[in-house]
Amino acid sequence: MKQLRFFSVFMLLMLGLSFLPKATAQESFVMNTLDNPNVLNYQDDYSDFKKKKKKKKKKGESDYSLKDHLWYGGGIGLGFGSGFGYSQFGFALSPMVGYKIIGPLSAGPRISIDYTSVKYQGLGTYNLFDVELSLFARVKIFKGLFVQGELGTVTDQYLYEDFNGIDKGKRTRPAQYVGLGYNFSNGEGGFGQEISIMYDFYVGQDINAVENPWQYRFGITWGF
Repeated sequence: MKQLRFFSVFMLLMLGLSFLPKATAQESFVMNTLDNPNVLNYQDDYSDFKKKKKKKKKKGESDYSLKDHLWYGGGIGLGFGSGFGYSQFGFALSPMVGYKIIGPLSAGPRISIDYTSVKYQGLGTYNLFDVELSLFARVKIFKGLFVQGELGTVTDQYLYEDFNGIDKGKRTRPAQYVGLGYNFSNGEGGFGQEISIMYDFYVGQDINAVENPWQYRFGITWGF
């Protein structure tokens, strides 16, 4: 009976001692961790790394900006003329937007609206509207020098004579321009002026056309 009691006490003592080193080791690890500045610095460095990684990811997502790839341009024209028995006034507006695709290449839409008022003595005044919708591609050659091509559609009004006098007609035709120009901003962005000369191959090859295939343009740009 005494041996059984002694064995029970011995087993309980051994069981308690078996837990003592573990608790002591855990407490020692915690104390060493708190007392060791290298461990704390590692934790801080890891936290900073995670924050920088998140910031870097956000910055990478905002690297592309549509605004940085766009440039704007346009032209305004005024014209006056007169002849025997008539006079005319013209106003033109031609906005355009370009998207910088890669390197010197950009492309975009262009619209041109021309208004002409023609007054004939003794017959009255006629108002004519021409609208041109086109897509252009432009390539910078050197600094502000560029080559441009356009494909579009022109809807214009014109005057003709019949048995009843002067009447107004309307027609739609293709537009096929290729030309050369120079932008005085030297392709460095910001505000700039430009001049260009364009040739319409459709008009040039149409033997019935009365328009001049050569077109001279003056305009302003921003961001080109």
